[in-house]
Amino acid sequence: MANLVVDIGNAAVKLAVVERGVVTDRLVDGSASFAEGRTFLAEHGRLPHSIIASVRRADDAVAAQVRNLLPGAVTVTPGMSLPVRSLYASPETLGADRLAAAVGANFRFPDRNVLVVDAGTAITYELVSDRGEYLGGNISPGIALRFKALHDFTGRLPLCEAVGSYPSPGSSTQEAVTAGVLNGVIYEVEVNIEQFALKYSNLIVVFTGGDAYFLANRVKKPIFVDYDLVLIGLNRILEHYAEAK
Repeated sequence: MANLVVDIGNAAVKLAVVERGVVTDRLVDGSASFAEGRTFLAEHGRLPHSIIASVRRADDAVAAQVRNLLPGAVTVTPGMSLPVRSLYASPETLGADRLAAAVGANFRFPDRNVLVVDAGTAITYELVSDRGEYLGGNISPGIALRFKALHDFTGRLPLCEAVGSYPSPGSSTQEAVTAGVLNGVIYEVEVNIEQFALKYSNLIVVFTGGDAYFLANRVKKPIFVDYDLVLIGLNRILEHYAEAK
């Protein structure tokens, strides 16, 4: 049976149809109007089961549109039943996307220690044990957010963006900012992976999120890339919710 899954992130809304653990149709809408998203929901909103996860404020206009268009959808909440055991100390502050990434990792790699690196607006590190326990993780600013912070909170630094190749050391301010941010992110990710691998044997590392492929091609570790991991995790939460009813 096909399910409708909606992930309302900080920068965009991901919508997908998931059937038997596989995404069969998807859309990413980062616009303020949410016009394409509304069309997608009109096409698939009649599916019998749907789920919404959001990291935005309750009064966010796009989030409100989604909820109005899917009044019968399950909403991910801190206290809901999950297919993994969460050991997070403050579940009320845990982002639904982080939780879904952990569930997706456990679904993809059951009985294994898995580290999810979700490279989006923030870079989150989510750890799931081989016993099916969500152990928590780390959070740091994402690539675009680091570039924006340097531009917004300094007097003269330019607004830069990720590029495929760049010199280091940089011979201009733009090159220096680009190399500093991108190398810093790569080194951070590598060190986090090394630290987790020291504590958890046979660790599988999975990258997801908008910058997943950029980082995966530069981090010197064997990793998997699964762009749909959060969507698959949300679908698994929805299935577990239906099974528990």
